[in-house]
Parts: sequence; structure tokens; C-alpha cells
Amino acid sequence: MHLKEKHLNIILNIFLGVAWATAFYSLIYGFASTNGNFLLKIISAIIHFIFALGFVVLVEMVFKFFENSQLQEENNKLLKEFLERENS
Repeated sequence: MHLKEKHLNIILNIFLGVAWATAFYSLIYGFASTNGNFLLKIISAIIHFIFALGFVVLVEMVFKFFENSQLQEENNKLLKEFLERENS
């Protein structure tokens, strides 16, 4: 994943890494913290993991927003150049 703004790209990649680490930690925590049989532990781990994946999806959505914004700026620039060539 690459954006033109270097600092924004670094920050979003750090957040994405933190989101995935949180998701896997919640998977382990959901399994280890539940008292009960093995099936209950698996269900708890999956539920914790699914909720943590919401953070991953949120960071991905922010990344896609910035990526689409950059693509739209590039397309507008190309369209303006094309229209200037057509008018000349």
C-alpha cells in the first residue's frame, strides 16, 4: 500500500499493523480468558477476533479513502489537460 504522502503512508501502515496485532491478541485473549470447555473457548476466541477485525476494516477504509482521493485528483488533472487540448 502506497500513498503519495510519505508520512501519511507510514502512519496508516503503523495503524494497520497495530490493528492486526490487536486482532490476533484478542484471538489469543478470547481463548485464554474463557473458563469452560474447549468449544466455548473457541467460540469466545472467534467472537473476540471478529470484533477486533472491525478495527482492521476501519483502517483499510481510511486508507482507501485517501487512495481514492489521490486517484480522483490525478483524474481531474488529466481531464483538465485533455479539455485544454480539445479547446485549443
